[in-house]
Amino acid sequence: MGVYRSDQAQLTFAAEAAQGGDPEMIEGTLVGSGGTATVDHATGLAAGSRAVTITRASGTFTIGDFIRIGTVDGTPADTVNEHEVRRIEAMSDSNGAASANTFTLDRPTAFFHADNEAVLEVNAIGGDATRNDNDKFLTFIPGIYETFDTPDPEMSVEGRRFLSTTSKRNVSVFYPGQQSLSGGVSGIVLLNGWPLRFPIGSITTTPSAVATDTILLNQAAGAKKGDVYITCDGANVGNLAAGDHIQIIEADGTNSEVRRIITDISDTFKLNYPLQFDHANNAVINEVSAGAYYTHVINEEVDLDTVTWHVHMKDSTETTGTTLTTKNFDRRYVGGMIGSSTLSAEEGGMLAMSWDSVNFLNMIHNQANQTTVGAASGDDYYGASIAANMPRYGLMQQIDVDDVGMPSHNAASANNGTGYPSTSPYYFSEGTIKFFGVEFARIRSFSLSIANGEEPRYYIGKQGARARGPFEIREGAREYSMSASVVLPDANKQAGAIISANGLDSDSSTPDDSLTSANSGQDSATELFKQLLLEGDYGAGGGSVYRRGFTASLKFERGTNDSITIDIPPADSGGVGSPTEGTDNTNQINKQGIFINSAPHSITGDNPFQVDLDMVFRSLRITIVDSVPVYP
Repeated sequence: MGVYRSDQAQLTFAAEAAQGGDPEMIEGTLVGSGGTATVDHATGLAAGSRAVTITRASGTFTIGDFIRIGTVDGTPADTVNEHEVRRIEAMSDSNGAASANTFTLDRPTAFFHADNEAVLEVNAIGGDATRNDNDKFLTFIPGIYETFDTPDPEMSVEGRRFLSTTSKRNVSVFYPGQQSLSGGVSGIVLLNGWPLRFPIGSITTTPSAVATDTILLNQAAGAKKGDVYITCDGANVGNLAAGDHIQIIEADGTNSEVRRIITDISDTFKLNYPLQFDHANNAVINEVSAGAYYTHVINEEVDLDTVTWHVHMKDSTETTGTTLTTKNFDRRYVGGMIGSSTLSAEEGGMLAMSWDSVNFLNMIHNQANQTTVGAASGDDYYGASIAANMPRYGLMQQIDVDDVGMPSHNAASANNGTGYPSTSPYYFSEGTIKFFGVEFARIRSFSLSIANGEEPRYYIGKQGARARGPFEIREGAREYSMSASVVLPDANKQAGAIISANGLDSDSSTPDDSLTSANSGQDSATELFKQLLLEGDYGAGGGSVYRRGFTASLKFERGTNDSITIDIPPADSGGVGSPTEGTDNTNQINKQGIFINSAPHSITGDNPFQVDLDMVFRSLRITIVDSVPVYP
């Protein structure tokens, strides 16, 4: 008899184009004589839409029906429109009035849909099996993990007491209240930089070498974030073919990203993963040269991209069968915002990351029915048959072991299971850390924390049946902190270079000569104690006030063109350590570096002498160099 085991569980994820829109294209099996319609939105249905208005063509739709939004023509070998499956949770307009032509969906849409795209009733995952398998995007793994907290709904069932002589001090009745969905993954050993950007912002990817072709995006309205298909033109567009990696970048050099071409459909190209950015018409398309490596830069953003998690479990006998008879236990969590996160390493160990707190909007699952439930009622169970009566039941593909990794599917075959990263972890021994511009070789451990102050918001508004989770999750104030255990440098090592790295001339990016000469000969072993007392204030220099803090750089290098570097603050932020910082030293707003909160020089049994630093700072940037072309 099979049992569910933790070692038969699998967590994969992907980014969302809009909060709550899990990206996946499945075709579905059309219902005979089922409802048919088209999208009725003059300017199109945006990704993240919670409702769709339709123009009916034939048949009827009912609460509880599954619908495919997006045209699938099947000719040629692939479609040229994004499509997705959602469930009808209610039929009413934005004012709550009953409407047979406006459907509230079980979760927001993942893709943009043009006016007049098809809306068709489906009842199972069907259609072209190869296309379905090639349209799985929830395939990234965060790294090596052993446990994780699933964000299953936490119900707030509340007792209410009626004034009644029969209650006798007991609760009279229980009512379900607010729901929350929160999870986390701890101790992720990084194999690449896939999970790094989500608590910080966006990522741009630049290949080291591209072909000198003339190819441009050819879409009057541009390409939208979340698009899987792009249309191109230009003198060399014929050079592009399935299997090529391409760089999509704006004419001004911004928003660079890399994708793999899956199919060429008359100069409309299907990509292996949805776009992260909007791209204007005539954005540049570059073919990536063979043997290129990639530089991925993570920059802070005000609005964070959200993620979908997919949890796939098999029983120990790995029972197979149809959707309703298989023993697979699948859950999908949508709209996840990485609220707090930690990046850490300690001597002898590996670079690790934790997604400490992740709040979600909703979930779907593959547990279609509960046999003890009686005849379905429209309000509670969608008016669905007994075979699909469970709240939050949804049609979704399994993300099995052969799907895991960077989406690398092609039109000819499904993923073959080679997607798991084959790289080694980043080891502590491969890392360096610089404080005050000087490398400290005796760092024993560090922990860098990011907190986004996120808050789930519950608004009055139409949601799905029994769905009382958050309507949205919003970012709050962002805070960074870092702690490190450092063995103090040799007592006879001079600190002149350390001090000079803190002060810059008022008219250049070179070290302030007065600070350097005044402090040369200082012992670096006592420098941390002095920096604690100075509080980042280095006095007048060149007629300017120098309350600036200091810089740090953490680098983990596995080999040539293979590293992760964290710069605090970013070198071009106009602040401390910046080449342009000397032009405006009096205005310290948004320009400061790291400040020490505590550095107790306690007398312990540690020899050589060790100090535990606790620091705060306002900004960072992460740069990853590797051979991985596509980042989520």
